[in-house]
Amino acid sequence: MLRKAARLIVLFAVAPAGFSQSRGAAIDAAAIPLRPVRVLVADELVQASIRFGGPLLIRGSTGAIPLAPSDATSREIVLRATPRGLEIGGRILPERDVYIEAGKDTITLVTPGENGSLESEFPGRLRVISDDQLLIINEVELEDYVASVVASEIWPNFEVEAFRAQAIVTRTFVLYHMLRRSGALYDLAATQSSQVYRGVRTDTVGRLAEEAAQYTRGLACTWNDQGQDRIFCTYYSAACGGMSQPAAPLGPEGDIAPLAGGVRCDYCRIAPGQTYRWGPVRINLREVFERVLEKYPEALKLGAVRSMEAVELTRFGRPLTWRITGVSGESMDIVAERFRLAVAPNLIRSTDCNVKVEGPDLVFEDGKGFGHGLGLCQWGMQGQAQEGKKAAQILRYYFPGSRLIRVY
Repeated sequence: MLRKAARLIVLFAVAPAGFSQSRGAAIDAAAIPLRPVRVLVADELVQASIRFGGPLLIRGSTGAIPLAPSDATSREIVLRATPRGLEIGGRILPERDVYIEAGKDTITLVTPGENGSLESEFPGRLRVISDDQLLIINEVELEDYVASVVASEIWPNFEVEAFRAQAIVTRTFVLYHMLRRSGALYDLAATQSSQVYRGVRTDTVGRLAEEAAQYTRGLACTWNDQGQDRIFCTYYSAACGGMSQPAAPLGPEGDIAPLAGGVRCDYCRIAPGQTYRWGPVRINLREVFERVLEKYPEALKLGAVRSMEAVELTRFGRPLTWRITGVSGESMDIVAERFRLAVAPNLIRSTDCNVKVEGPDLVFEDGKGFGHGLGLCQWGMQGQAQEGKKAAQILRYYFPGSRLIRVY
């Protein structure tokens, strides 16, 4: 089912079952995927709409599908998944899998959101697949994708060298997953589960990001594995809180020198607000249980949350697994980062904290950093850039043993 395919992106973008678990993705001229990036931008929708300013082409496996005159005139088309097939502009198509292209123009995708409609302007083309729901993939040129992600993932006031370092990390991350997921429907999702991608950005930060992408065009982070240069998954988070964490617990692909963790970082002290240090944060136990239950139905056996404790730590003392004990006496173990993302990722800023029950609340205190703490520390990157470090120096610092190679 297509709905299941849309859930292949998992925490930290670890390769799903059935994909290669080799130590990195080998680089060679034939392996680098010189094709557009396939980004999942919407799924599990019954209806969406697209807006366009110029000629629009819809293609299926049997060729071009003409627009109705009214659709071409209105410059907006409603897409709907129906039991009979994909409906576009009120017509049921013989195809359930089509491409929508606007030439050199962009396409605006309008989808429902919690607080009204969400509009995103995408370059390239959209692939629309209809099963019982819609799945929409944007196929976009790699450097356009890099620029858009940098604009969404970085702070607008960051230094130029920080923008450049972020561009290289972003490019390496997507190349790694393009190599790993060549046979899948898409390479990445448009959300934090992969990298945040919001389409075309024409504001100031968008222009700075585009300049960084063009300046570093083709550069990627690699490490040397028995004489062979390999691309690796260049994880990054907002602030490590003082030390990066090892990626080895995620699987063999993380058990490499550049991702070994233990990189001391005082640079992210400059992060504002509760980013470098945070807490205490109080969340009602009932709310915690409801959010865990929404993500993990098997938690119903707990009845309610009675206590929570760390049962597995990294060698640097950061919780890897939390055990939740319920009022029923039953317990369940949850990967700490998955618990954080399920319950309150903007309140529980990292898993590097202490947890206790206090009255009706679960209290998170003595928190360090913001995010998973793997690989590049973004506020540390900014701190180093402010001290005059170049992008290449910054990346070697956070990914020890790595080097930059121009792959195209």
